[in-house]
Amino acid sequence: MEEKEYRLYKLVDTNSNGGELLPWMRYALNTGDYSLIDGYLDSKLKDFMYNGGKSKLESVAELVKIRNKERNAMLGAFMRKKGKGKSGPNILDDFNQEANQGDLKKGRMGENIVGACLMQGSALHNKLAIKILTAYPKLINDIFISEEYYGLSHLHQAIVNEDPYMTNYLLQHGADINQRCYGAFFCANDQKNGRTDSLEHEYVDLPERTNYMGRTYFGEYPLAFAACTNQKDCYRLLRAKRADPNLKDTNGNTVLHMTVIHENLEMLKLAYDLGAKLQIQNNQCLTPLTLAVKIAKKKMFEQLLQLESTIDWEYGEASRVAYPLAKLDTIDQETGQLNENSALYLAAYGETEEHLEMLEGLLENLLQAKWDAFARRHWSISLFCFVIYFIFVSLAFMNRPFAQTTSILTNDAVWVIPGTIYALLDPNKVNKEKYKEIGIPEPKWVPKTYTYPIDSAYVYEQKRCHLTQYFNYGDQGYVRLVSESVVLFSVVFQIIVELLEIRAIGYKRWWQVLSSFPFKILYRVSLLFILFLVPLRLLCFLGDTMLFLDNLISMLVVIMTALHFLFYFRAMKFVGPFVVMIYTIFIRDVVRFFAIYAIFLFGFTHSFYLIFIICERAYVEKHPGEVNEKNETTHVNILANPLEGLLRLFICTIGEFTTLYKEINSCENPIAEGIGKVVFLIYELFVTLLQFNLLIAMMTRTYELIYRTQKEYKRQWAQVILMTELSLPPKDRLMALLKYSRPIGIDKQKRAFVVTRKHETFSESEQLMKEQQANAIREEKRLLLKRRLRDIHLPGGHHGKGTKQNNRPETPFLATPMPNWSNVKKDN
Repeated sequence: MEEKEYRLYKLVDTNSNGGELLPWMRYALNTGDYSLIDGYLDSKLKDFMYNGGKSKLESVAELVKIRNKERNAMLGAFMRKKGKGKSGPNILDDFNQEANQGDLKKGRMGENIVGACLMQGSALHNKLAIKILTAYPKLINDIFISEEYYGLSHLHQAIVNEDPYMTNYLLQHGADINQRCYGAFFCANDQKNGRTDSLEHEYVDLPERTNYMGRTYFGEYPLAFAACTNQKDCYRLLRAKRADPNLKDTNGNTVLHMTVIHENLEMLKLAYDLGAKLQIQNNQCLTPLTLAVKIAKKKMFEQLLQLESTIDWEYGEASRVAYPLAKLDTIDQETGQLNENSALYLAAYGETEEHLEMLEGLLENLLQAKWDAFARRHWSISLFCFVIYFIFVSLAFMNRPFAQTTSILTNDAVWVIPGTIYALLDPNKVNKEKYKEIGIPEPKWVPKTYTYPIDSAYVYEQKRCHLTQYFNYGDQGYVRLVSESVVLFSVVFQIIVELLEIRAIGYKRWWQVLSSFPFKILYRVSLLFILFLVPLRLLCFLGDTMLFLDNLISMLVVIMTALHFLFYFRAMKFVGPFVVMIYTIFIRDVVRFFAIYAIFLFGFTHSFYLIFIICERAYVEKHPGEVNEKNETTHVNILANPLEGLLRLFICTIGEFTTLYKEINSCENPIAEGIGKVVFLIYELFVTLLQFNLLIAMMTRTYELIYRTQKEYKRQWAQVILMTELSLPPKDRLMALLKYSRPIGIDKQKRAFVVTRKHETFSESEQLMKEQQANAIREEKRLLLKRRLRDIHLPGGHHGKGTKQNNRPETPFLATPMPNWSNVKKDN
């Protein structure tokens, strides 16, 4: 079988200009004698055909198996999707049985002999291909049968070869204008590993989510191939044969989608002029306009905006343009729901710098209109309410009885005297005389009394439940009671509103929007923490752990609540960029730095820990009598445990290394002392210097970020506006939409955003489009003038018999016949 497969290359070699058929074809072209080549094709080429060239019916299932076998190397890995397509596949439906005429055991890429000729693409090979197609006309719709090139037809090849003559020949002789190419070579890069087959259909099942990137992703259809390769003549020939530019490939992309992906402005305009539609959506619900935003093709986006827009009036360098909002705005014009596939949403939540560029121009004007219509007012109200909420949170926290809490949690080891700043650290009265020296009366230590049973009515009168005893602390207790009540009510209200919002828009969309605001996520977590404080406060009698958790969570709540101010600052032009800088540097640079720094820190911590253990043992051996009352050595090991070592080395990193070096230098073991100094030197060189170099790199990155803050601010501003918009009910969104839009024609449900602009504010691509339009008008006028000048005929003398005067009705003077002066003279 393999010998027969490679016999094809003996006739036409795809790697060179060799092959048995080429000399005979060259001889026929030079001499005009085609008898030899005709006889050779009739006798030799039949071995490469089914049934001697009469063709053969082959099922789609068999073709799919061949393709799948090449991909998976075994049919057992074949994957058939359940619940999709027909329950009992009819493998011959929608399949042209004359399409597979050649021998399936073809060349290396599944090509037949005509495909081998077109792979070379020279004039001689093209003549030979035409000769073979004349002898075996059913080969014209044969395709490549392989995983990489499945479905590639001769028409596709002619288009890729940039050969309008061969394209026209194939079209005139019945080439299928809707043949689809499913090969992996012509697939998007991120979909190649997810290709699966099904016996129910010929096309390949692909993952729905893709970025469409791929230099040879051409859209399956010949018309899409012509558009992607910028073959205008081939495109016009295909359209003349009624090839449909609105047919979708496996990803749902039409010709316009493909021109956007390959960023081909000229073919986009040509395809639109020849009937391509702008409103068709692909499998990800993206029109060509929104696709341009998703993959950040700004020039294509602006071109499509111009095609969709209508000019109300134009006067001099000023114009008034209306842009339909159906795919631009985030508000659905009919339901008021949020449109995640809108151009504004995709640009605002895009992650690249190219997406930042797209927030200029029309989208920036649209954002400003939203800000003026509703966002500024709702943002101001939200900020005011949050300030009030934060004041009550602060009052509730600052009026807690910290002195008593500290005493309880430290087991009376620290007693803060009410009304003073003194802290007593001697519960066992060891330093009784020192109290007299500093003028502080000796405290009376009140032991903890937990004698109340759990079911007692006085259970909350225990010391550990002092946070529930609001009426025992005077005005401070009353303020705390009111503040905590207001905070708890506000938290419950906010959580209910949030749950209703999640129910209305869905958890996935809610989280997608919220995930762009880290500080708002922390604020939402603080609301849950406050709710969690209620059972902790009520269970205080179970032990001091409840009191400790109460204080710990309260501190976290205050910090998280305060950080929520940064969410509001993002909408301020002079503060917003620096807010973005803070968490951008933290997430990207600081986390990356500590990931590297932690490796060094853990490694050197263990080294120093072992060195200090050796030094401690050496000290005990040389000073065996130096022990305290508890029979412990008086030598203090500053790295007594690995955790202490981590903290000590971290302090050394930021500059305080004298204590560590002093301890190493005083080590009683000379070998450990030497090793310690070497390790210390290595640590200072590779960790401290590395830290400062990374710090310099972070500062450079910060500077670059500051340089781009003007554009980054627009993204943050846009996200704040969309977050505010998300909090509105659909009816309010529709009312806001009416404020910055106008109806299109008589249909009031279809809205447009109107912009009055001057030509000097046009972007580069818009100016280029204007110049192209002006050049096209000038060229049209030039051709019209040339045609009129050619049509002008000035008759002189007599016209011959059977001829007519070429008079131009548009120019009466020139169309007037010249008088016959000879007849006038005779009359005289």
